[in-house]
Amino acid sequence: MLRAAATNRRLPDILTDMLEVLTSLTEFDLGDHAALYVRECGAKGHHLFHHRPNEDFVYPLIIDPENLSDSLSGGWGRACLYPLPLKKEADQTAFGTLLLFGRTGKRMSQERLGLLSLLVQDLAQVVIDRGSAVGTLMDVVELSTDEIYIFDARSLAITRANGTASVRTGHTGKALAKLTPAALKVGVSNDEYREKIAPLVRRESTSIVFDAFHRRRNGTIYPVKVHVWRVSGQDGDLFAEVAIATADQRKAFGLLEQVFDAIPGGIGVFDNRSRLLMANSRLYDLMNIPPELFPPGSKFEDILRYNATRGEYGDCDHEAMVRERVEQAELGLPYSFERERASGKVLAVRSEPLSNGGYVLSYTDITLRKRAEKELIRNRDELEKTVRQRTAEIAAQAVALEEALEQEKNINAMQRQFVAMTSHEFRTPLAIIDGAAQRLLRKKGGVEPAFLGEKAQQIRSAVARMVELMESFLSAGRMETGRVELSLVECSVKKLIEQAIKRQKMFSQHHRFEADLEELPPMIRCDALAISQVITNLLSNAVKYAPRAPDILVKGWQEEGFLFLSVKDEGVGIDADDIPKLFQPYFRARTSTGIAGTGIGLSLVKQMVCLHDGDIFVESVRGKGTTFTLVLPFQGPKALADTEVALEVSAA
Repeated sequence: MLRAAATNRRLPDILTDMLEVLTSLTEFDLGDHAALYVRECGAKGHHLFHHRPNEDFVYPLIIDPENLSDSLSGGWGRACLYPLPLKKEADQTAFGTLLLFGRTGKRMSQERLGLLSLLVQDLAQVVIDRGSAVGTLMDVVELSTDEIYIFDARSLAITRANGTASVRTGHTGKALAKLTPAALKVGVSNDEYREKIAPLVRRESTSIVFDAFHRRRNGTIYPVKVHVWRVSGQDGDLFAEVAIATADQRKAFGLLEQVFDAIPGGIGVFDNRSRLLMANSRLYDLMNIPPELFPPGSKFEDILRYNATRGEYGDCDHEAMVRERVEQAELGLPYSFERERASGKVLAVRSEPLSNGGYVLSYTDITLRKRAEKELIRNRDELEKTVRQRTAEIAAQAVALEEALEQEKNINAMQRQFVAMTSHEFRTPLAIIDGAAQRLLRKKGGVEPAFLGEKAQQIRSAVARMVELMESFLSAGRMETGRVELSLVECSVKKLIEQAIKRQKMFSQHHRFEADLEELPPMIRCDALAISQVITNLLSNAVKYAPRAPDILVKGWQEEGFLFLSVKDEGVGIDADDIPKLFQPYFRARTSTGIAGTGIGLSLVKQMVCLHDGDIFVESVRGKGTTFTLVLPFQGPKALADTEVALEVSAA
């Protein structure tokens, strides 16, 4: 039954009918789609030769019959797959594969599968009988730069055309299969064409030559020299027409080749079977492939495989990559991408489809542009980094300026407060001195000794107060300018305390000082004048802020190389909120309202003590008094001690 289908029609039509008969046999329960693959000369795998299409399944262009799972990576659904080999003889290697699909997932029995295989061998014989001569011939002439058409002498139907024919005429291979050689010629009918080749048909001549004009698909015409041969083969004779371009046409084609070669980018033209038809020298340069290894006619997949073996595509499945790239190119869709070669050169690759099913690949060297882009990005990043750094610097400067302005405002406010306080503080002792002097003047010569002693004491107290104020201002000035230099000596702090208490008793006769100093160390290293000023300030504050509490307790002791001295009064005390700010310049606690003072003394005390590597602490309760505790190291400040040791070593 299948042999009966092998009529004198075109082979594709015959195969379509035979596959329809096979898939419609109810005994095998097959689906209506199928694909026929054959092995091409010198090619790996089996290539798609003929198929019945299916909307839900896309056939690959090439399959590996030994590994169909990889070839059909997209799967084939739930239906059973039946790959049946095509052979000339039962014991020979298969020259092709027929893929058939069941309607369901249930496989047919071995008996029915054997019957199906026998029917498929009939189909294989038809392919051999009708296709071998054509296939062999086309393998030879496919690469010709002339148009070649294989046609049936009776119907004049074109059964095969090479890639050049599609390029020259603008018709696809499928469109040419619907034409005759006469239909391509201007003013030549089928009957006239039969009359021209009649000597060949009657075997009166081996070839026919005549001039004609071919019409392209777009309507333009061009002159050709037509050669028609009758080729004898083992399975029958074939008729072949070769349309050779005239000298003018070849001259134009040569000019085209020159222009093609002058293009700065690499250009390669491939037919619908991914064979190289034309390439300029720049293509070989950019791809770094030898022209002698890949002349026109080479397969695109061989070029890709050659590059893969040289490591151009890194570590990957090279065969899968080659198959994917070839299938992508043969889809007939434009695409583009960028690829960096192992040498570091960057190529822009672009594919544009041709009307005949082929495609044009273009390669452009964009290495310099990519480097410029990277340099631009690097410069942009550096600029952004610089801008961020500079912005941060400006922000920091703005913050610093704002802090400086705020500090200046605070200093100005403190200075105004200081001027107001000092003017009052200086007026008070001056007023006392002036009042005492006026009383003395009014008495003139009649001054009692007691009265004179009282006024002299008032004057001395006022002067002492002014001296104390002046010393405080001078010390504060030296502190602010950093001009304080300690003069360290071995001295007795006990004597400094006793002298300070004695001075305070002269000006505060109603206050009682209780001193417990027996546990103090005999000597410590310090600046005697500075420490005396600190002690005097603490005693003066105790007297000043305890006007109605006459008892002042002074206690000294030592612990682990440190001197401790506490001064305790039972005066007005200090609010808990004011204690942390007590040592700030010009600050006065709220409980000091109405009591003379500048706010400098405790600030100077804190700084003097810190210069000695010591510390001072405050304990106070409002209305119940205050205790200041001074801590000083026996050996004096460490920084100055190290400097002195270094000087002694240097002098030695």
